[in-house]
Amino acid sequence: MSESFADRLRRLRDEQGFSVAALASEVGVSEGTIRQLESGIIKNPSFTVGLRLAHRLGVDAYYLGFGEGSTLNDRLTLLERRTGKLEQRVASLPAARR
Repeated sequence: MSESFADRLRRLRDEQGFSVAALASEVGVSEGTIRQLESGIIKNPSFTVGLRLAHRLGVDAYYLGFGEGSTLNDRLTLLERRTGKLEQRVASLPAARR
C-alpha cells in the first residue's frame, strides 16, 4: 500500500526532527493545521502551504504531494523509462497500425 500524504508528512517531519509546533511556525500555519494534515482531516493543503512544507522539509513538492520522484532527476528518470516502454510498444506494432 502506498504512503498517504498524511503519513508522508508525519514521517518527513519526524525524520527532520521537527516538532509539530516548530514545523507550524516555520511554515506559518497553526499547530492544529499540521495535526489535521497529519491525521488526514485536511487531505490537501493549499498550494502555498504545500510549497512551504516541501521547502522546509527539503523535498520536492511533487514528492510531498504524490510520493513519487523526490527530485527533478527522479521524475525525469521515470519519464525516460515510461517513454522507452512506449517506444518499444509502438515499435512492436505492425507498420499499418503505427
